[in-house]
Amino acid sequence: MRVFLKSWYDRQSLALKLSVSILVCVFTVFAALVVFLFDATEHIVGSKTEEIGQKSVETYVNDMTHLAVDTQQLVLNTKNMLNQLSESDVSSLQLVLNSAIKTIYHSALTFTDAWVYIFPPEDVSHGTLYRSENIDGKISFKSENITNLYDLFPWFKQVPKEEKIYWSEPYLDKLTSKTVVTCLVPFMFQGKTDFDGLVALTVDLTNMTRSINNFSFAETGKLLLISREGLYVAHPDPNIALKMSIFELSKKMELPQLAEAGYQVLSGKTGTTNIPYSSVFDTSVIFFYAPVFPLNWGLFLVYSEDALLKPIRHMQYLMILPLLVGMLILFFIIYKMCHHSTKQLLTLSHIASMYGQGDFSLNFDEVISSDEIGVLAKTMTNMRQNLLNYVEKEKKEASEKQRIESEMNIAASIQNAAMHKTFPNHPSFKVFASMKPARQVGGDFYDLFFLGEDKVSLVVADVSGKGIPAALFMMRGQALIKNVAKSGLGISEVFHVVNKELLKGNETCMFISAFLAVIDIKTGVMQYVNAGHTPLLVDNKEGYQYVKTQRNIVLGVQKDAVFKAESMRLKEGAKIFLYTDGVTEAENNNHQFYGQDRLLDVLKKPYDTPQETLKAVTDDIQNFADGNEQSDDITMMEFVYLTSSFDEIKVQSDMNNLSKVLNFIEDNMQKYHVANETVFKMVTAAEEIYANIASYAYEKKEEMEIVVKTHFDGTYYHIKFIDFGKEYNPLTRTDPDISAPLEERSIGGLGIFLVKKFASDVTYTRQNNQNVLKISIKV
Repeated sequence: MRVFLKSWYDRQSLALKLSVSILVCVFTVFAALVVFLFDATEHIVGSKTEEIGQKSVETYVNDMTHLAVDTQQLVLNTKNMLNQLSESDVSSLQLVLNSAIKTIYHSALTFTDAWVYIFPPEDVSHGTLYRSENIDGKISFKSENITNLYDLFPWFKQVPKEEKIYWSEPYLDKLTSKTVVTCLVPFMFQGKTDFDGLVALTVDLTNMTRSINNFSFAETGKLLLISREGLYVAHPDPNIALKMSIFELSKKMELPQLAEAGYQVLSGKTGTTNIPYSSVFDTSVIFFYAPVFPLNWGLFLVYSEDALLKPIRHMQYLMILPLLVGMLILFFIIYKMCHHSTKQLLTLSHIASMYGQGDFSLNFDEVISSDEIGVLAKTMTNMRQNLLNYVEKEKKEASEKQRIESEMNIAASIQNAAMHKTFPNHPSFKVFASMKPARQVGGDFYDLFFLGEDKVSLVVADVSGKGIPAALFMMRGQALIKNVAKSGLGISEVFHVVNKELLKGNETCMFISAFLAVIDIKTGVMQYVNAGHTPLLVDNKEGYQYVKTQRNIVLGVQKDAVFKAESMRLKEGAKIFLYTDGVTEAENNNHQFYGQDRLLDVLKKPYDTPQETLKAVTDDIQNFADGNEQSDDITMMEFVYLTSSFDEIKVQSDMNNLSKVLNFIEDNMQKYHVANETVFKMVTAAEEIYANIASYAYEKKEEMEIVVKTHFDGTYYHIKFIDFGKEYNPLTRTDPDISAPLEERSIGGLGIFLVKKFASDVTYTRQNNQNVLKISIKV
């Protein structure tokens, strides 16, 4: 609905929008004023009602208190007269009771009778009851022997045996069948030292309850009366009056507020409380309450808040209708005024719409006004000319931008072509690299090329600056490093020559930070030089770690700069990670750098291929940046050194080929300038191994083949003997006891014993149904 109204409003004319806006403002002010007046009226009426209600309750309470006090005084007067009599003076007792009846005949209360009860002090339950009654103006006097007073008056058990006024709870008089309440006091006949009599007046509650039930406050308010024990003496509901207490009703109706009001009034407090509903009204009600002190009773005035405010709210509804009619008339007047004022704006809007469609043929000459609209028309006339000039300028700039973008695309294509997208599938290493430019073309570059068959060169570099200048300088630097490195110069001299060449004609003072590594894949020896580039990361089978390198100056800055090279030996499975500062200096939205520590944490996780490694780092950088724009080129390369290259020879398993194998081993070891003594040991060991394989490995002639692989890692010379015969591990054979006499020695085992003695290490494995025996000897 909200979306529909907004859509409808947006489609309307300015005149209608202005009219609606003004009307809404005026209506809001009037509505706020009306609400304020309504609230103030309700508050005033509520306050006055509360004041009148309290006064009504107090008036009833005062009247009831006055009647109760008069009754008590009459009982006390009667008691004082009885104190002067003896219990045997019945005639005087009759005279006193008849006098009391005559005294109260014209009282506002209705008394059913006056009586005296005479009892022995030791047992109150039986005695003689003397009663005077006024029936239709005639006074009668009766006496009755009582065997159990509690049967006649059950409430009498609660009467304290002391000289003080006592009011009973309302009860049904068995003699008159009326609901009454009794006021009594104990007394002593003349000459007695203990109470032996009671004098009482019994009050008929019929007139009182009728008066309370007939009471009406503000047409709906009702009075409720409760006794000392909380019993409803008067209540509009006959099922509650004299049958239920306020506390029982509170529990039944689940209204704890009602019980709380009962406790308050019976403790002698006056007050007001709000209750969500009651036994009188189903709606929210207000209770006024006050205590009737002589009786210790409580009087309530309860009225419906909704019924009380109904006339006021009816008046409010009558006020709203004229307000709405007035708003409609006001809207019509405002709309006419706004429509007249916005007519010129419609003309301006039409012409501006044509301008928006690219049609500048119309001008604002027909808009004649000296107010703000006229100023707007003049401004739009100037804008028309400015737009025409701007459009012409944009056409020229768009053409120039298209030409530059085309040249940038060509430059990016040339740059991409200069860097590898496919990498060698070599048995001795795996490598992968990537470059993500911050702009269309970048200043970073990487390269990989061979120097002969056994040496591979790795280059990662970063050119200062961005854009086309950096890309041109990058291509120059890449070509120089590659060409000079292939000339056969040492690795330090390569950077020395490249530095001199980059200084020529470098008026822009651009420079290159670069890292060059040359790896001998046969020996695992890596020579490298760092020209102001990021630190080297190497995992030489111990996890990736930063390697502290000689930090030479960048290329293209200092004439005759000296570049110091370093070297290390890579173990099988070693990894090298090269990168530019675009990796570690990538920023997030809080201007924090990605950093070397986070890069190292990512590289510590295992990855199967260099492609997976670079993807993991790239994804982590993107997560860290969290959408922040890339500010520098990001270039990475990982090189995994799998194993040194092996020289090998394959021959048929025949003793006739022994000399061929031994000559191969001897020539191969001499190629690496291995000492003659070491060559002798290795050739002797090889002869023993070959002879064992040729003699015992194969059962069938067509299966006979022995593969011999050699490898020198710079420290150890290794030979692997591989055959496809039955499984046999010669290392499990017990070494012969060479200290025993010759005739006592067992046959065999001496050859493998000599091999163990000559070699630094001998190992056997069974792989792919092949026996592989590897001999290693330290050079």
